[in-house]
Amino acid sequence: MKFSSTRNSNLKISSKEAIIKGISDDGGLFVPEFFPEFDIMKHLDLSYTDLALEILSLYLTDFDKDELLELIEKSYRSFEDEIVKVSYHKDYYLELFHGKTSAFKDFALCLLPNLLSYAKRTLGIKEKTIILTATSGDTGKAALEGFHNTEGIDILVIYPTEGVSAIQKMQMDTTASLNSKVISIDGNFDDAQRAVKKIFNDKKINEELKKENIYLSSANSINIGRLLPQIVYYFYSYADLLKNNKISSGEKISYCVPTGNFGDILAGYYAKKMGLPIKKLVIASNANNVLTDFFTSGTYDANRALKKTISPSMDILVSSNLERLIYHKSSDDLVKEKMKELKNSNIFSFDGDFDEFFCGYANDEETKKTIGKVYKEEGYLIDPHTAVAKNIVDKLGLEKTVILSTASPYKFSSSVLKALGEEISADEFENINILYEKTKVKIPSEIKKLKDKKIIHNNKISKNEIETEVLKFAKRGKRISVPASSANLGPGFDTLGLGIGLYNTCEINLTTDKERFKDNLKENLIYKAYKYAFDYYKEKIIPIEIDLDTNIPQSRGLGSSAACIVMGIIAAFSLMQRDLNKKEILKLASKIEGHPDNVSPAIFGGANASILADDKVYVEKFEISNNFKFLAIIPEFKLQTKDARSALPTNYCKEDAVFNISRVSMLILSLISGDEENLKIALEDKIHQPYRYKLIPEIEKIEKIIEESKALGHYLSGAGSTIMVILKSKDQSSEKEIREKLKNLSNSYKVRALEIDKKGAFII
Repeated sequence: MKFSSTRNSNLKISSKEAIIKGISDDGGLFVPEFFPEFDIMKHLDLSYTDLALEILSLYLTDFDKDELLELIEKSYRSFEDEIVKVSYHKDYYLELFHGKTSAFKDFALCLLPNLLSYAKRTLGIKEKTIILTATSGDTGKAALEGFHNTEGIDILVIYPTEGVSAIQKMQMDTTASLNSKVISIDGNFDDAQRAVKKIFNDKKINEELKKENIYLSSANSINIGRLLPQIVYYFYSYADLLKNNKISSGEKISYCVPTGNFGDILAGYYAKKMGLPIKKLVIASNANNVLTDFFTSGTYDANRALKKTISPSMDILVSSNLERLIYHKSSDDLVKEKMKELKNSNIFSFDGDFDEFFCGYANDEETKKTIGKVYKEEGYLIDPHTAVAKNIVDKLGLEKTVILSTASPYKFSSSVLKALGEEISADEFENINILYEKTKVKIPSEIKKLKDKKIIHNNKISKNEIETEVLKFAKRGKRISVPASSANLGPGFDTLGLGIGLYNTCEINLTTDKERFKDNLKENLIYKAYKYAFDYYKEKIIPIEIDLDTNIPQSRGLGSSAACIVMGIIAAFSLMQRDLNKKEILKLASKIEGHPDNVSPAIFGGANASILADDKVYVEKFEISNNFKFLAIIPEFKLQTKDARSALPTNYCKEDAVFNISRVSMLILSLISGDEENLKIALEDKIHQPYRYKLIPEIEKIEKIIEESKALGHYLSGAGSTIMVILKSKDQSSEKEIREKLKNLSNSYKVRALEIDKKGAFII
């Protein structure tokens, strides 16, 4: 299969090349040279991932099929509970919001990064790729998640400040990845998308980036790698209807799609062209009804004010993927003519046969009434975008129509609550809780976590500054991330450690300020570790400047010093162009730190048992059961490592040593198995905690609070002063109970639920 440009049908490139480029050099979009046939009747019992393989392999013919399956399976593991679900009520709702960002964009954007990385690797392309993406809300976060810390690929997302929901904004602005930047602009989505397209076609900018060995690509649906994966759920839903006896074999059905940039419904058109029995594809628009006007009058007129609606992902006046449909209905010459007219005057006319399509639009008032009606009559909760589609289905009197439910209602809780006749709070997270209490519809886990996340991106610019920001973003230095570590797990003194989800990050750049560099070598632990590595390998040191962002509290037993040491060594390995051998890095870090239990999880991530012996490091990484979760009680009180060390006795009696040895083995096995009773006894310790606890103010009261909760146990993290609490994963009350009771004590405490970091330190 080859791919052509909508503006040059003679251009023929492979799917790998099309995915890497994103947009053609002539400004056109890539399209397949033909539509392969696919008979869903022969594939009714396939899983979603197997069905995706069979369909996508028809287009991605230059991908190895076994490796393509691995990419697909890896991508869809991020989905919560189930990948896709058809919910049967009065109508059929195709639920496409069970991915990590709770929107249909996850289907393509969990897969596109893996397709792009594979294409670059197999074509031998080593240059950095910058993903430049404009978003009206959902694409941005889905792209940020999909490309999260992907090697050799950075991502810049641009969204209109007032054109996304509060949750969509939070999802994007809290993205903590080293390869991302999020910018909001004054203006609307069309302004952002227009600026992105202009940059793609700006020869001067591309030449400047090329000098830095950087190339642009897109995660918007203008990238064919975004569009193709969306074909799959049309076929999957048809099979589901057949298996549930809602239709007969070969019976034609319709699909109604909330439509903005025209990518989702175009995937349905591709499915129809491949042989899926589709009667009508229904274009559902909100008050920005430029598509409704086009499909009824033949004139596309974007000369109108963009209206802000409660379905913001559809607040679009220039639907990029319409260009592909016009190409399939005409020719490349006609596309060039019409797109030139659109660029120059925001209007064009096209006399084409669109018999496959119906269309309609709903305003905000109609959308709200539809949300309320569906919930009242069917007990089914839908978001505003889905409600627009449902409203059009009812207006047109359609039967046997699948409505694409494109987002979780919790992404738009204020609008949904209003539609249900409820009072809303100024706090969006309070609205989420109110909506849950009213409906008992499950809140997606990633949305639950948003409230406690830190705002990472707070960049607002004018639309005229986008080009400058792209060039500035492209010239960033290498970045390093190192997780916090919780060492000395219970009886595992100087042996056991756990990587946890707090991170120190930095950017490294070469510097000519040698005096400042020398001062840093004397004072800063990161620079000292950097120098140690150069000295160890007898190489000449290279002056650098490190821009550090610290999120690991110092002197709290959470591995802040270990993170600095690891960061410095990784920076040195990068500048010396040495392979990032993690065991070698651990050996050097252990020599500086004196023991490996806190540096090992910082390097490898997860739970580690480690030993440094005879200049060699031995590490075993083990998986902690999903039965457990961790809570950190971080006191305002700092405990210096030297003070914690001095509190320990010089010698231990045999009984205490045997006591700890027996419990260490039980602790590791119970953490792996999830056995709660074994874990409780295994956390006992006689080697370090009894001595160090005496240094922590109010420790008796803290332990009493923990023991009064449902916690399984607790231990002193590292040298202290943080106390780590282990809870059952399903325990929903202890965190709040512990937090409230700690407020009554004399000192201040931060209580943080912490996920296990499984990746460890890395550089990109």
